[in-house]
Amino acid sequence: MLANRPTAAGPEVEAAQQLVRSIRLRGGGFSLSAFGLGVGGSQSESLATPPGVLLLDGPRVLRDLLRYAIGQGARGIVLHLNNLENLSEADASRAADLLRGIRDQAQLQDGLHLIVVGTTDAVRTVVQSHTQIRSVFSNPLVLEPLALSDVVQLLANRYGALQLDPARPWRSPVDDAAVQRLYELFRGDLRGLLKALEDGITALLGLTTAGAMVAPVGLDDLLLTLRQRNQVELQNQLGDIAWERLVAWAGVDAASIQTQAQLVELWAVKQPSVSQTLQQLIEAGAVEPLPRRGREAIQYRTTGTARLAF
Repeated sequence: MLANRPTAAGPEVEAAQQLVRSIRLRGGGFSLSAFGLGVGGSQSESLATPPGVLLLDGPRVLRDLLRYAIGQGARGIVLHLNNLENLSEADASRAADLLRGIRDQAQLQDGLHLIVVGTTDAVRTVVQSHTQIRSVFSNPLVLEPLALSDVVQLLANRYGALQLDPARPWRSPVDDAAVQRLYELFRGDLRGLLKALEDGITALLGLTTAGAMVAPVGLDDLLLTLRQRNQVELQNQLGDIAWERLVAWAGVDAASIQTQAQLVELWAVKQPSVSQTLQQLIEAGAVEPLPRRGREAIQYRTTGTARLAF
């Protein structure tokens, strides 16, 4: 509502704006040295969200916004909750509890449509943890990755939008073969693919022959640049032990799927050490857990970022 109707005004809209507005907290410090006669001071500023504010005021604000939207001729409002994968496991569980707490007051309102978007595990944690919430939401819809042809078209649209001179045709900065290889490595992770393209092209920018017919960056040059870059970054992030274990995983098959039991054998360590290392690898963006199937053991695989390092 607030995003699609920037001219919307009134007490209902103002209340919603106040609900999502963060509180700016200021803090300070003071120090005095005894013998050096020196004084010092500091000031800090941070953002905080009032605890429990959505649970207390959220249902009322949503009802008021819904009445306002219908009064303006709309048939309802859409509340879009995006990027649930950014929540920690504890935060996702709290989000599930919060939705259960406002189910009757907010989610059952006619005209209110709630869309929850994120990774499969994150969405299931939020909308399927409690029976009361499962009855409100439909089964999560798993979106298939974009086809390679769609990714190529997306890049073409992006190049066209960034074109400086409409009178001159733009040229792709990278070979189609490089885009295809990154597409295979990232297996549907569009965000990772675009980041790899940006990092590789930025590093190679200006290193090709000058002139009107500058050749696009080739597959070999791009992969070599990204391999060196990702190796350095992952080594710095992980430290020696976790990096060596990731190398051992890649030595078997960088694209292989592993369980914790298999990694216990591969790394010749105990399960708690495997769990700790996996957490490091996940936080570094080198490994991702696959959606769990019933009571089966969780499976893990390396990300495109890690596979590029090998």
